[in-house]
This record gives sequence, C-alpha cells and structure tokens, in this order.
Amino acid sequence: MLKIGEKIKELRKAQDVTQEKLADYLNISYQAVSKWENGLALPDITLIPALANFFGVTSDYLLGIKADENEEKLNEYYKTAMDCSHTGEMERGIEIVKEGLAIYQNNSKLLSLLIGFLFGSFCANGKKELLEEIITKAELVLQDSTNEEERIDVLEKLAYSYNYLEMQDKAIETANRLPNTVVNRQLVLSNIIMPMEKRKEKQQECVFCNFEVMINHILWLGGLSLGRKEFSKAIDIYKRAIVIIENIGNEGFFLLKSAGAHNGLAMAYSSIDDVDKAYENIDEVIRCYMEFEKILKIGKYSYKSPIYDKLIFSKNNLHPNSTTTEFEDWYAKMGHNYKNYFESVINDERFPKLREKVEKALREIKDDKTYN
Repeated sequence: MLKIGEKIKELRKAQDVTQEKLADYLNISYQAVSKWENGLALPDITLIPALANFFGVTSDYLLGIKADENEEKLNEYYKTAMDCSHTGEMERGIEIVKEGLAIYQNNSKLLSLLIGFLFGSFCANGKKELLEEIITKAELVLQDSTNEEERIDVLEKLAYSYNYLEMQDKAIETANRLPNTVVNRQLVLSNIIMPMEKRKEKQQECVFCNFEVMINHILWLGGLSLGRKEFSKAIDIYKRAIVIIENIGNEGFFLLKSAGAHNGLAMAYSSIDDVDKAYENIDEVIRCYMEFEKILKIGKYSYKSPIYDKLIFSKNNLHPNSTTTEFEDWYAKMGHNYKNYFESVINDERFPKLREKVEKALREIKDDKTYN
C-alpha cells in the first residue's frame, strides 16, 4: 500500500503538475511538498481536504482508508468525542470533532455533534461567536442530512442561536421548520417568543404530553403480554407503570391511567387464579374512577405536582359527545371484552357484592348528571 507521500507524488506526475504549482495552491513551500514525497515529513491533517480537492480524489483515498475502515475510523472519532461530552470536556470534544471533519469533510454526523458541543460551550461561557459558527455548520447539515432526528436537533439549536443573536424573525422562521408537535415546534417557539411564566406552562405541557404517551405505551405493552398469556411479564409491566404514575403525580387525568394499570394487574392476577390480588386491584380501579368522577363534578382540576402545577384539567376536554363515563365503560368491558381474563373473579363468591358496589356507584354518578 502506497504511503501518502508516494500517493501525492503519483497523482502529481499523472496530472503533470509541478511541486511548485501544488505548493502555490496550498500556500506552502515546494520544499514541504518534496519532503512529503520523499517520506521525510507528513502533510498537516488540515491540508488533506485541499489536497484531495486539488487532485480530484477523496480524503480516504489519500489516507489509504478503505470503505469499512472509513466507517470504523469515523465512528472512532464520534465515540471519542461523545466520551468528552459525558465528562463535560466541551473544548476537547470540539477539537476531536474538528480533527475528524478535517478528514471527513462536511460529514453530517460529525457536524451535528460539533453543533451540540458549540451550543453547550455557548451556554457555559456566552461567547456569541460560537453561535455564528453554529449557524454556518447547521445549514451544511440541513442541506445534506436525511436523518430526521439529526435534522430536528440541529433545527432546534439553530433557532435558539438566532434568538440569542436577537435575530427573532430568523429564529421563528427556523422554529417553524420543525415538526408541528408540542415537544418540537411549539416548545421552541414558546422559548423564543413567550414571557418567562408562559414558557414554564408550555414546558409543563410538553412534560405532561410526554408522560401521557409514555404511560400509554407501557400500558399497551402490558396488554400485549396479556394477549400472549405472558402473565408474569404483564404483572411486572403494570407494576412499573403504577410506580411511574405515583412518582409523577397520580392525580387529575392520570387517575385514568392508574385505573388502567390496576385493571391490567387485576386481569393478570385473575388469569393465574390469584383472586385476592385481583380484587385488591379492582378496588384500586374503582377508587381511581370515583376520584376522577369527583373532579368531573367540579368541572376542572388544578394539578398539585410541581412537574405540571401550572396546568388545569378541564372536563370540557374529555368525552364531548359521550353518553357513558370511563367508569361505566370499564364495567361494561369487564363483563364482555375482559370476561375471559376475569373468569376467576366472576366465579368468586365476592363477585355479587362487587357488582352491587359498582352499580350503586354508577347510579350515583348518573344522578349527579356529570356528563350532562
């Protein structure tokens, strides 16, 4: 395999270029070129892209890197830089990424990582020249990258960079290029144009929405395990869901999610004939639904958890056309959709009293005309 100096010499002679002409292009002395070709010195790493461009070849070709080696070396730069990120060594991380970019010019993966380092460094020291560099690098990523996650991350930092440079029109324009979701466009826009108190409310909305999506997915995973008759796994999943709900605040709208998790546990325990635990969880289902009904009687609820204490749950946002309550719907499913899972509960001597308890509670709800 030819060394880099030998490759430069081979390319130069093949294209009938003198050492002086190459040296002039690179703004160095022809003696430097001679040393490379004779194996007495190596080109500075920052000159590799320019050399590749001059000869019409890739940097990898000059460095003798094959395709698989290329990917491996690129990932090595990325991993080393990420290690710096984890240890908070921003400046060292920037150095490593720029060293990688000298070889893998305009690589979007490395550019995105560099933008992250530059933004973190700005947040630490407030140097606005870093924002200007972010803007330049971000546009390169947005031109070439097809990775959606990469583009979203870069767009967010670009929008904030424009905002910190007091270029609000550009900041808003950039934010509007983000996907129109609460956690992307709306959150960035709120941080750009809203007063501080409103920003907190918007951020809490994002947290709330993320929690809701997360809990829904966990409950669906539990349901999937139930459907496959993997009852031990379902029990584990539903228990974890309950812990999460308790930690973020088992109140307001999340009472419905808590009811769903306890219902899943009740079905799983009933399926393995642990009827006592099934009934314990059914009692929790009823408690959650009754608490939720109290909120609906009032019409709205102000959350207490510091995670979303700026938010208010409104009855108007739930079941605008429904003629049944969540509680009533659950009870109906218990005797139909969920019947196979609740067979042990239904056949237990305690079931008539349970049915009487639920139906009495439902009559009270109907009399209060909560959904009228």
